[in-house]
Amino acid sequence: MAPLIPSIQSFFQPEVPPTTSRTPSTISQPTNTTGDGFTPSEIHTALHPSLHAWHPRTTYTETDIGSLVPGPGCVTVMGRVANVYDQVLSSKMPQAAKGCAKVLVKDDSGALAVKLWYAKVDYGLRLGQLVSIWTPHVSNAEAGSLVGRDAVLVTSIFPERDNTCYFLVQEKSDEGVLCKTPLGYRERRLLEGLITLRSYLEGGWEVQGVKVLVAVRSIGGRKKFTTKKGTQTENVSVNVFDDTADAVLTLWGRTSNSASHLKASHTVLLITNPSFKGDRRPTLSLNHGTIVDVDPWSVSICLSLKEVRLKLAGDDQRLMRAVFDLEAISEAQNQILFTLADVDEFVRAAPSEIFSGFLSLTIIELNISALHQRNMLLCTECCGLPVFSNALTTPCKQCSKQLTLRPNPRLIGLLVDETGAIMSGKLIWSDIAWEQLLGRNAEDLAEAAKGNLVLLRYLEQRVLFLKVAVRFGWVPDVGRLCVLALTIV
Repeated sequence: MAPLIPSIQSFFQPEVPPTTSRTPSTISQPTNTTGDGFTPSEIHTALHPSLHAWHPRTTYTETDIGSLVPGPGCVTVMGRVANVYDQVLSSKMPQAAKGCAKVLVKDDSGALAVKLWYAKVDYGLRLGQLVSIWTPHVSNAEAGSLVGRDAVLVTSIFPERDNTCYFLVQEKSDEGVLCKTPLGYRERRLLEGLITLRSYLEGGWEVQGVKVLVAVRSIGGRKKFTTKKGTQTENVSVNVFDDTADAVLTLWGRTSNSASHLKASHTVLLITNPSFKGDRRPTLSLNHGTIVDVDPWSVSICLSLKEVRLKLAGDDQRLMRAVFDLEAISEAQNQILFTLADVDEFVRAAPSEIFSGFLSLTIIELNISALHQRNMLLCTECCGLPVFSNALTTPCKQCSKQLTLRPNPRLIGLLVDETGAIMSGKLIWSDIAWEQLLGRNAEDLAEAAKGNLVLLRYLEQRVLFLKVAVRFGWVPDVGRLCVLALTIV
């Protein structure tokens, strides 16, 4: 009998499923789901790639922007982003650029227009950012091209595809000192083209090369819009001002990312050649020829910066305490008696003079009950916005910082003497003056506001029509009378 030839199935063991019994607790336990094998950091790196590590293959000459010469040559420059706007492309090629960020970079000597092409890398550009650029070629700007008139040179780089160029954002090494001088600045001379905001709004916007120095008062929320071409864009409204007028600066597109890095009541902007629109409220915006210097610095405009910053919210109380010794003034015996007409005449004759004196005023109007009903008995300012409450402490709605409030200056309405009157909210009151007038500090006033309405009405009726002797001080940088101490006659 011929031997049997084994089949290939005989070499494999049959797979028998396990017959173990499943307890109810085993059935109720959830099974572990198998992931895709990627960590969250790897997924974030794939979706938001960073620029590759770059090592130059040749020597790049470090130079200033003002010393650049058109033509081929490997050079590297450093400057700050003075303007940026985006141009989105619709190419479907996998290796093609997805867009071009047109960046205006300036240092202390000049400005350079950079066409920064990108495919996947997001450079996170914003105004005032310190950047370094390596490029093998610089050319003259074409006539009619979308670059500012201060940028006569232009370079085009694509760091993701070209190893001869690179774009670096100096985040960790920026100490806020380099490239802060405005273009056209000369030692011991006024900055050419610098005018007040009011002069700009009243017709100065028609002049080429005009500059306005403004401070950030408050920053609005981010809004999304759909353009006529169907693309999505965002904008942020920034309220700005100087000592002559207020306006709104609108940041569109990429420049709207800069709003989160501006500080209300702190950041100062020097804007050259802004666009103007004055339909309802004066509005400034950026065009391709606008240059924005964030917190500029030079010897000639440092005084202007100081004047603007001193008028920012919250500095009036600090300045009043720094200039006047409140305790010494409250105990002083000899004071010069002024009338409101005398004060007005003295300030107009010597606007830069600091002086103090004595006023005899009558309280004609009080708003304690009205402000209590509106939850505005106490107030302060934060992030450039007023904060009102009947409580002593409250968080800021912008930055969530816990704030300590003071009595609202509008508690006192009209004050008069035989020569004039002072409207509500026009005075800066010290804490000593509030205690001397109301007989209680801010904490006691907040406690009374919780439920003791009878006490607030009694306080209002007792103080109304009182004649008070006000010890005042005048500081030109504040521009308002400071009530240093007070005595009820």
